Amino acid sequence: MVRRSGEEWRGLFAAHAASGMTERKFCEERGVCPKHFNLRKKQLGWGREGGSPFVRVQQAPAKEVGHEGKAAPNVMHSSVLLRVGRYEWEFRGVSGDWVVSVMKALA
Repeated sequence: MVRRSGEEWRGLFAAHAASGMTERKFCEERGVCPKHFNLRKKQLGWGREGGSPFVRVQQAPAKEVGHEGKAAPNVMHSSVLLRVGRYEWEFRGVSGDWVVSVMKALA
């Protein structure tokens, strides 16, 4: 068994969050026991509010909208829903790339 510091575990958690893989697949590829991975995540408070420096950006499918929300053909808008802990923001008419660029500018 490999001994890891808290910082090394946090690095693994961040890598998993950025990978888009399932926890099981991520652990398999790195030779980490999934049960131990989960246990350390809970012990270190990862995933609780303020535990992770990463947030998931979820882009909703584009919808056809017109004036005052009424359907209009050939006018496409999308929205991005951003959740951090118990807070939620929806950005309408923007791309996920735009939200990422704003987040980078604020970091």
